[in-house]
Amino acid sequence: MIPIDLIERLWAAPALVTSGCSVAIILTTKWHGELTLDACHGVQKNHTTPTSRIGGIAIALGLLVAYLCLSGSVASLFGLMLLGGIPAFTMGLAEDLTKRVGVTARLLATIVSGFVAWYLTGYHLTHISVWGIDQMMLFVPFAVAFTAFAVGGIANSINIIDGFNGLAGGILAICFGAMGFIAYQVGDMELTAIALVILIVLAGFLAVNFPLGKIFMGDGGAYLLGYLLAWMAVMLPMRNPAVSVWAPLVICAYPFNETIYSMLRRFLSNSNAGQPDSEHMHSLIKLKIIRRFFQSLPQPLRNGLVSPFCWIFSAGVTGVAIWLYEDTGLLMLAWAISFILYTIIYRYLARLPYIAESSQKTMQHDNPASYGIK
Repeated sequence: MIPIDLIERLWAAPALVTSGCSVAIILTTKWHGELTLDACHGVQKNHTTPTSRIGGIAIALGLLVAYLCLSGSVASLFGLMLLGGIPAFTMGLAEDLTKRVGVTARLLATIVSGFVAWYLTGYHLTHISVWGIDQMMLFVPFAVAFTAFAVGGIANSINIIDGFNGLAGGILAICFGAMGFIAYQVGDMELTAIALVILIVLAGFLAVNFPLGKIFMGDGGAYLLGYLLAWMAVMLPMRNPAVSVWAPLVICAYPFNETIYSMLRRFLSNSNAGQPDSEHMHSLIKLKIIRRFFQSLPQPLRNGLVSPFCWIFSAGVTGVAIWLYEDTGLLMLAWAISFILYTIIYRYLARLPYIAESSQKTMQHDNPASYGIK
């Protein structure tokens, strides 16, 4: 069982630090806004007022406080995980401040974090239950490289969905909650505690981020939390053989499917895979569902309303993973169904007509030519 004193130490401090730092960043914008504000114009923008994009700093400080509240083996493991995340967080924060760090550099930073995490913790994927690849993974250098690339992929998928108030934070909370619950079910109290502390930090951030989007987690927060999610996805089945390696993949199905589908879509349309566009599923939900039924609401609330639609999809698939976490065959089927379902929903949304905005200012930020995600 998780010690009661651990819960008593953790229930408030990390969340309060994260929320407090987020508010402090907002209140001091006049001194650093030139570097830290996210402008309203650009293909990846959907907000109508310049908003701070360095919420990752508040998240990182909240995680540090959570680490200081821990002790014993939980603190040791969590500390190593945080050290591994430094490259991903640093490169993401550099992009938040300079807006000049390329997609490739950020992807490489998350892959480096995967290598560092392997070196520090000793964990790496040893199989993925796919014939041929499993044989190749008997060669440890290949397995380590495969693990690092997988970490980079999941971390970047979180950054891809970080486009609306509460979207990435809510999806992360669902994923960490699911992995923590499975860890609890199999008796891995260390990973259960780590999932709990990250959930507490996320709660502190979401209190300021959702639904009005007063601050964004930015690339720094998205890459750091995406890396932590990916590394927990690696450790959960490697520490607990009863857990299928496909359980974490199904838990992460929403961001993973979004990334895979976007890559396929851009490849088939001869688009640059590294460039933003306005064709992600959450983008279509905003443009074709929220604008259709919720035009009377203020813009920040409309942006926030996108997130629950995606949370429902993620939570449904994640619930299947929690139920079937030991059964690789059924988990593979569940992921395939989730991808098919994603495709059906996406194509349905894509066929819906765009709805014109009544406000000219809102149209400037919501029309298909100027709207999109990173």
